[in-house]
Amino acid sequence: MIEMNYGKYVIPKRLKQVVELQKHLNEIGKSMHGYFLGYYFSYAPIDDRYLNTPLDVIPFANPGSDGVHFGFLTDFGQVKDLHDAYIVRVSPMDSDNPVHIVARNIEDFISAICFYPNAMDLLDMRSTHKDVLNFLDEYPMLQTETIQSDQEYDVHRIVYETLHLNPFENFEDYFNLVQQQRNMETILPTIDYIGVAKKSDAAEGTPTNISLLNLENREDITLPEVKSFFETAAYEAKLAFLRDTYSRALVWDHEDIKSFLKEQLRSMKLTAEAERISYP
Repeated sequence: MIEMNYGKYVIPKRLKQVVELQKHLNEIGKSMHGYFLGYYFSYAPIDDRYLNTPLDVIPFANPGSDGVHFGFLTDFGQVKDLHDAYIVRVSPMDSDNPVHIVARNIEDFISAICFYPNAMDLLDMRSTHKDVLNFLDEYPMLQTETIQSDQEYDVHRIVYETLHLNPFENFEDYFNLVQQQRNMETILPTIDYIGVAKKSDAAEGTPTNISLLNLENREDITLPEVKSFFETAAYEAKLAFLRDTYSRALVWDHEDIKSFLKEQLRSMKLTAEAERISYP
């Protein structure tokens, strides 16, 4: 079930290190309920997915409440190595905006939860400079000197020393830089602001004359309109459709649509996504 979720990808070395350290912290009584800095890390099997987990996201951590989980964004298989994948937060209870990019990669994610507790729950790619400053006013960065001297932060000390972590050079600018980089990589917008990334072998520039199916404020969708759209839609538009339908949780209870989309995904050579569409 884990292999089905990961598809062609190898579990990142960093994730393996964190899972092992999480186990060690639990064994020596330094971990609350087996969690790692407030999150439970695992090699999530395919049936751990939620109704609005994007098809190209592989979950790896959760805070243990409201179904919130974090995962690797594969950009529909374009990412070569999961170490380099963006990290997204999925909040199933937030029906309007359930999916957000929160970190450029897993290394940044681990550093953030070590030195800036709560940052990955409260900030994301769309956070403004003011949002970050307000966050830091309420939750100041944990200084390494404080971590070393304060018993309360003993786990943080073990984590950053074991994993050789460093604080961000400028956390205030970090999310702005992530947003700028992501915007440069995308060619089509989506409801969740993640967008569709341009293919590495594609020509420069944004494709022209691409028609998208507007799913804003939609509460339902039908098989005939999905079939009609896929008959003429460009490849990139189909990916945007898949993003938007999952952000809106429009297909999870439509087995006929999911069955149709599964065949479409296979024809698009998105075999891992075709497997994931059956879960939940």
